[in-house]
Amino acid sequence: MQSNNHSKTILWSTFLLGIIIAFWFVGRKKIFHSAQITSLTHSWDTIIPNQDVPPGMTSLNAQTCGQCHQEIYQEWKLSTHAHAWTDEQYQAELAKNKDLFVCKNCHLPIQNQQKYITTGLYDGDYFSPVQKKNPRFDESLQHEGITCVACHMNNNTIIGSHQNINPTHPVKMDTDYLSEKLCISCHDAHENLADDLICTFETGKEWQAGPYPKEGKNCINCHMPEVERPSASGAISRKGHRHYFPGSGIPKVKGEKVMMLNGLDFDIIADTSSTFVNLGLIVTNNHAGHKVPTGDPERHILIQFDLTENNQVIQSDTFRIGEKWQWWPKAKKLSDNNLRPLESRVFEKKYTLAPKKKYTWKVIVTKHRMTPEIHKYHLLSEKYPTYIEIFRKQISLQNKPTI
Repeated sequence: MQSNNHSKTILWSTFLLGIIIAFWFVGRKKIFHSAQITSLTHSWDTIIPNQDVPPGMTSLNAQTCGQCHQEIYQEWKLSTHAHAWTDEQYQAELAKNKDLFVCKNCHLPIQNQQKYITTGLYDGDYFSPVQKKNPRFDESLQHEGITCVACHMNNNTIIGSHQNINPTHPVKMDTDYLSEKLCISCHDAHENLADDLICTFETGKEWQAGPYPKEGKNCINCHMPEVERPSASGAISRKGHRHYFPGSGIPKVKGEKVMMLNGLDFDIIADTSSTFVNLGLIVTNNHAGHKVPTGDPERHILIQFDLTENNQVIQSDTFRIGEKWQWWPKAKKLSDNNLRPLESRVFEKKYTLAPKKKYTWKVIVTKHRMTPEIHKYHLLSEKYPTYIEIFRKQISLQNKPTI
């Protein structure tokens, strides 16, 4: 009887082991069957290959660049580019998406910054990359995110926009390489990575569809303001560009200084010619070459109207500008009312006010990185801010409004 039980145990164990091995082979089929290896073709699929430290430099790190390019280095430290890798939201999303390599390529654009070299995809699946260890991985350079050499280095050479200069390292002048094409290679990345995962950054397309390309205006005109100064210690003064890349103005760390570029104008509506009091706000995208908001689909703008009597809010209305998405079970855009370049939109309310009473009408406009629900979902810290205020106006409503 004991022998029979023992034999049955062996049979069951063998059977279960066979099932486990079968499942393992099915799960690894992209490696063990004759899988098609798909090439990497998009700008967001590939990155700049491993680079050598040029003669005259001791490393590829921004701090090394900053020894000579001191003012530019200090500006870069204020930019969101400097936080591209350390950003809390990005790290949370990366962890949830199995450390997906393609999500790193825009945040770590130099191969020296990545632990693995990706050369293709098994059956076109982004979650099954063909990879090998990178022997030249530099963790300190990874921490810098979109660092100096991410834009200013290729083919083991520093790339600049001036000739007839005498730097301590080799420089190749290439204004085409440093044009808006470089910006768009990341800021126009869109790909269906999985049913519930879409990369959707279309700022480049928005700019190209707008009026500014015909006028010769591009990303650099607004996000890298022109300045005349020496680009390095001991250099002559030349026309160049700021490197703090102003944008949304929402800092990555609460209390940290960041540069904002506001594309919107605001005009108050106050009409008391009828029985009702009509109050509102005209919002115009006068200054952005793309939609507002743009980039991350979670970004949105909230406009809040508060009518108060004796410091008590008696009516509150909120309007939203931004995209709305469904992320599960299949990602798809539900709506999009982002403001196109030069587009104006009116937000207004009619109020019936009691005579001989004092009212106050207040409008507040806030710019948001994400909703409180998304902040909670990603388990982000309180140090990670989600919004800033960009406009506020208050009107007294005693008899007639006074602006």
